Parts: sequence; C-alpha cells; structure tokens
Amino acid sequence: MRVKKHKQSVGTLISTVSFAGVSVALADQAMQAEGLRAAAIWASAAMCLAAALRFRIADLVQRWRGQ
Repeated sequence: MRVKKHKQSVGTLISTVSFAGVSVALADQAMQAEGLRAAAIWASAAMCLAAALRFRIADLVQRWRGQ
C-alpha cells in the first residue's frame, strides 16, 4: 500500500526546523537541570521532537492501521 505524502510547503519546513531546533535547545537545558525541572524539560524536548516528526509519525500510523 502506498502512503500519501504530505506536500511540504515553505511554512511547513520552517515549523519543522523550528520544532527540531527548540527540541535540541531544550535537551541542552535539561542536561543542566536537576530533579523535577529536568524531567519537565525532557518531556518538553520529546514533545517538540514529536512535533518535528509529525508527518513521519502520521505515515507510520497509517501503515500500522493498514490504510
């Protein structure tokens, strides 16, 4: 089965790069933090990374569902 590709516009590319950059910056800050603060920053970094990979994740979910 073929998965539909999302047409990548300039705005989509900018937001993807921004999410990835913020994820890296947050991961750097999380390495310097301690305790609950570090855990919260790591969670935020993971969410930003997931946002940067949102189209890949959607493709994987579609394949998993068999669409």
